[in-house]
Amino acid sequence: MNPDRPGPLIGPASGRLATYDISARPLCPSPGARGEAPGPDDRPRNPRGPATMATPEPSRPRREPVAPILLGSLLWGVGAPSTAQEPAPPASQVEQALRDFNAAFVAAYNRADAPALAAMYADDAEVFETDGARYEGRSLIERSYAELFEAEPGARIELSPEHVRLLSPEVVKEEGRSVVLPADGPPIRRFYTALYVKRDGHWLLVSVREEADPLPAPRDRLRELAWLVGEWVDEGPESEARVECQWSPDGHFLLREATIRQAGEVVHRVSQRIGWDPIAGAFRSWEFDSEGGFGEATWERDGNRWVISESGVSPDGLAASSIRILERIGPDQVRWTRTGLTIDGEEISGEERSVLSRVPPHPGLGDEAPPSSAPTRPTSPSHAERSPR
Repeated sequence: MNPDRPGPLIGPASGRLATYDISARPLCPSPGARGEAPGPDDRPRNPRGPATMATPEPSRPRREPVAPILLGSLLWGVGAPSTAQEPAPPASQVEQALRDFNAAFVAAYNRADAPALAAMYADDAEVFETDGARYEGRSLIERSYAELFEAEPGARIELSPEHVRLLSPEVVKEEGRSVVLPADGPPIRRFYTALYVKRDGHWLLVSVREEADPLPAPRDRLRELAWLVGEWVDEGPESEARVECQWSPDGHFLLREATIRQAGEVVHRVSQRIGWDPIAGAFRSWEFDSEGGFGEATWERDGNRWVISESGVSPDGLAASSIRILERIGPDQVRWTRTGLTIDGEEISGEERSVLSRVPPHPGLGDEAPPSSAPTRPTSPSHAERSPR
């Protein structure tokens, strides 16, 4: 165990049409489907190609789970409106209906229930993905979901509707964001526009159209390091290293506090802040110790390991640098190694190692999810931020 410095473990109606914002968090992921079975000569399309062809091979699951946009535009399969239209239902009724729909969708997605998801689409539903692919038909939608769940076990989805417009008593347009959280890898965010249609008393998705969200929020990036959250300890006969990591109140950073004790006395403390650098396209951290030293580092993932290249200044004004490696050796253990230490231009041979174990959280604590941010846009009081859909 290193006694000097452990590494980071680390709505109301308005206008002529009824419009209102809601804070529900459900949405639909877009599966792949087309109206005919794939032939033996089919080839997967370039996912970044032009949106001209809309017939990707449904039997080949994507590498990334698709974050489907919810309900679809009811331009298809809807009868001509009656000249004597029914009055629009109260906003609260539609809002609650969509919340219930989205909650059911999220629950079905998170338990990998492809039949239940497909049942939420109309028989003639269509889904348009970011690359221009178009999927049509409930049966193929179900098939695509099944393939997605097989290819990406453990994937979860979060939905954040931002704006809802009642086009008629039986047609609703919804816009928002979705985020798919793979079991391993960064979140996948999408904008979506969805149209719901009410048939036989039930709301169904008829069309879903999605776009890439080019600016993921820092909190979504940091989910890749959410496993750091909690309390970690390495105890020796005469010394102890204890590291506590938690989300910042705004959810945009991870805050880590390390304390070193020898013979029961605190001899060193380190405070660290970890965040996402959108310019460098990498995680970075900044740390300050109780003796006046400070430093910064860049994090790079290598499988189950994080390689942390750091540099800093000691309290006596000497430049220092090293490589720290965090390797997950289990869900509740991490091996910390420091090597390549250089102080004032002089290399220090050897390496330091430590194994830290997670301290079981107290009931109700230890949540690895980042906190929600407060709304910032008056037009969307429930979800003003760029939340994932």
